Amino acid sequence: MTRTRTTRLRRPLLAGTTAVAAMAVTAGLVAATSEPAKAATGPKLSLIAATGSITLTSWKEDPGVYLDLGTYLTAEGTPFELKATRKSYKDPVTVTQTVYEGGKAKAKTLPKGTVKDFSGLPGFAEITVTDKAGKKVLGRTEDFCPNNASGRVKPDAPATSKYPESCPTNPFTLGSVWGVEKGWAANTYAGSYTDTVQLPAGTYTAKVGVAKKYRDLFGIADKPATVKVTVQERSYEDEEGAAQPAPAAASAGRHAGHGAAHQAPAAHAGH
Repeated sequence: MTRTRTTRLRRPLLAGTTAVAAMAVTAGLVAATSEPAKAATGPKLSLIAATGSITLTSWKEDPGVYLDLGTYLTAEGTPFELKATRKSYKDPVTVTQTVYEGGKAKAKTLPKGTVKDFSGLPGFAEITVTDKAGKKVLGRTEDFCPNNASGRVKPDAPATSKYPESCPTNPFTLGSVWGVEKGWAANTYAGSYTDTVQLPAGTYTAKVGVAKKYRDLFGIADKPATVKVTVQERSYEDEEGAAQPAPAAASAGRHAGHGAAHQAPAAHAGH
């Protein structure tokens, strides 16, 4: 607008023409601003629990349980896609998110330091465990690899995911694509990249949420998933004893109950 006004002052003979042109430009601007541009958007992300209760096994000979609580991150509307890259081995890893504006994909650069390597989003999941009395007995964070174990949760979702499985930890990696397909959900559990926790046998309540910086970054609602947890203690010796063949007489006596004789392997499923 300032440039148009200066032209009018320098060229008085064209004042009328310039005024008409200015009005036309102004009208165009008003028309354009009357319809606000749609901001680039990503998918709707939600944290869900696959089940309301779960049983974890701690072994006497090797105590501790992995907090595989069955929580997943779902993507709706569009895929959740991140691209992590670095120019050289000396450069830091940067990450962009694929967002959509007017139906077209574009890259949105995420803040520096969002990731430190190619293993995923550090400190993504926040886990709190309380005992029956409501006392907090554990608090920890876990990293999240969007390429983790995933599956369809929407009937109209693509039959297959276009994203690779797992996030690379190879020190020579220069780039990686992470993603949760539209209508799919990826497990937030870090698997073998995390450590066991010490929880005595008993019942607990676990709450799993998304760290605030990621909620703000990706527009995730602050709605932690709650899972009832039962920790049971078992022994390898018990397992070995159950696997021993029964005496011949006892086997013959139990042959009539053939179905019952095959219950022992089912107990191992919790392993």
